[in-house]
Amino acid sequence: MYTSSQRTPQGPHHATANRPRRGVALVFVLVFVIAMAALAMSSIFMASNANLLAKSYDRERDLKFAAEAALAIGKSRVNADPSILVMRSAGQLDTTILFGQTLVGADGKSLAGIKVNVYVGPTGSTSGQFGRFSSIVAEARDQRGNGFIRRLELTQESFAKFAYWSNSENLASGGTIFFNNGDQLFGPVWSNDTISIGSGGASFRDEVGTVFFISGAAYGTFSKGYKINQKPISLPSLATLATLSSIAGTSGWDFPSARPGSNDENSVRDRIEFVAADLNAAGNITDLNDGLFRIYTARSDAWLRGDYPVGNPPAKNGVTFCGDWHTVRIPGGLPNSSTLQFFPASVHSQVWFYNQIRQDFQDKNPVWTNTQLNNAATNVQNESLNTIMTGASARCYLPGDPHLVAVERSNAYNDPITPGIGYTTTAIQRGGLDSTFTPVGVTGSWALVTNTPAAAITAARPRDAKYLYPIDRLYNTNAKGVIHFSGNVGLSGTMNGRITLYANGSIILLDDLRYANDPVLGVCRDILGIIADRDIVIAENSLNTPELIANGTYRPLDDTPDFTIHAVMMALGSSFRVQNYGNPPTNVNGCGAVANGRGCINLSGGIIQQARGAVGLSNGAGFSKRYSYDRCAVVNPPPYFPTTGRFQENRYLELDPAGFNDKKYFKSITPDP
Repeated sequence: MYTSSQRTPQGPHHATANRPRRGVALVFVLVFVIAMAALAMSSIFMASNANLLAKSYDRERDLKFAAEAALAIGKSRVNADPSILVMRSAGQLDTTILFGQTLVGADGKSLAGIKVNVYVGPTGSTSGQFGRFSSIVAEARDQRGNGFIRRLELTQESFAKFAYWSNSENLASGGTIFFNNGDQLFGPVWSNDTISIGSGGASFRDEVGTVFFISGAAYGTFSKGYKINQKPISLPSLATLATLSSIAGTSGWDFPSARPGSNDENSVRDRIEFVAADLNAAGNITDLNDGLFRIYTARSDAWLRGDYPVGNPPAKNGVTFCGDWHTVRIPGGLPNSSTLQFFPASVHSQVWFYNQIRQDFQDKNPVWTNTQLNNAATNVQNESLNTIMTGASARCYLPGDPHLVAVERSNAYNDPITPGIGYTTTAIQRGGLDSTFTPVGVTGSWALVTNTPAAAITAARPRDAKYLYPIDRLYNTNAKGVIHFSGNVGLSGTMNGRITLYANGSIILLDDLRYANDPVLGVCRDILGIIADRDIVIAENSLNTPELIANGTYRPLDDTPDFTIHAVMMALGSSFRVQNYGNPPTNVNGCGAVANGRGCINLSGGIIQQARGAVGLSNGAGFSKRYSYDRCAVVNPPPYFPTTGRFQENRYLELDPAGFNDKKYFKSITPDP
């Protein structure tokens, strides 16, 4: 029992709640507001940056557009007036054709705030040896100095790019020439005349252009279409080509003609023979430095061409340069030294030939009696011209060829092995081989180049090293790749290198003309351009035309029945043509499955000519065409080969606009002239 004084006073009991501090809500509100403000500001900045970037891209696009439009203006101006590319001086290499100009867009509105400058000038190698180049530089800038600069390098279009080019499509008689009978043309085709296609059809595998129109276009197949009513392209003038003579002179290759002023294919006394030799002992003739050539000058026109028959000097049955092969001993050799040697038909009647043939019969038939040996040798000696020339081994060679020693050598001329002493009887009375070179002979002589040829040339060609002009700069540091003749010149051989041959008369193709590197391989190492003030003609001689032996019998007398040309040909005076193309025969050789008179013209290259020339007839006379296009002529044209005057785009480059100066830049990309 408790007393009142012992009890603790009790009252109603209530739980006490945790109250937030005063101001916390305000802080949260402030943080939220600040975060939202930050997000808003971020959005504003991002939108602003995006807008700035968009404007920057728009400005960059406008600057780029302005620069490219200015390049197009510059290209058009250069094609319209190439004279603005003339190098002014060492201190002024470029020409300003636009400065501070405002351009108008396709919508007719000006590009506000953008000004353009355009500079043009020749660039790269200015010699023309490897083509002609120029550059257009377009500079576009805004008010703040921001800029965009582009450079367009142009290359002047070479005539070598054309597979076929003509100024006139009519014969001299006035008749129209047609593409017809399934003709196939690979490579660009151009004419300053109307192009006519016959109902037999023709296929054009590359671009076709004409100043007028295409007659019979429905008969043609155009893989890349065609253009009509184009601006004419002019052939180069003779005055323009005159510089090739001085360029050739720097190489020591500017040659006078033995018949200056003569233009027809019969009046030619000089011949260039290209020679490919293994000068680096690599086991082939296709390397860069394996190219050579030599020059032969005949004592009369009749002796150069290898015509059939040749009656001067006097020869048995009028034949000097044609004959056949026989197995005989090497002069002074033992029986086992016998080898095939070539004997012109005109020496068959001579006693020494009889003796060599009799000795060969004795070596092969030791049991024969003297009577048998005499009879066998007499039969060979007395063979008629018809018998000789219808034999399986019958051949003809051009004068000066090593196989013709029996008619070329004389004791009146010096043997290079023993200077000052004429050829001995043993050296004269023998058959010909590839190695029996005769520098000075009865019918003509080879030009002496140097008495101290390079050791590599002497090692590879010991007999004729002194008479060979090296094409490559390894052996001729001054070589520019141009050969010039002041009149007519004949041509033959195997060419290794890059050469342009220019003749002030006609160029006569006397035998096959090949590259050491076959064009079908596509290596683009060899290229030959031949330019004639007059015509380029395949000669009607004993090598190119089957000859009438007897009683209507024709016989091909070359190593192959066809004619091969690896070259880009330009005939300024008239045409590429075949001499006497309408003469018989008409069905001796064949081109594919079609019988004709002289076989195929296997051309790999191009034809540029004043007027189209004829190479054959529909009755089979002459040659049939088998023309292919050498695309290497586009990327690797012959040195200094003429250009059309039109410029084509080569490559684009972007330049740093910071501190750009047009004068300094053009000086940096243009070598001294």
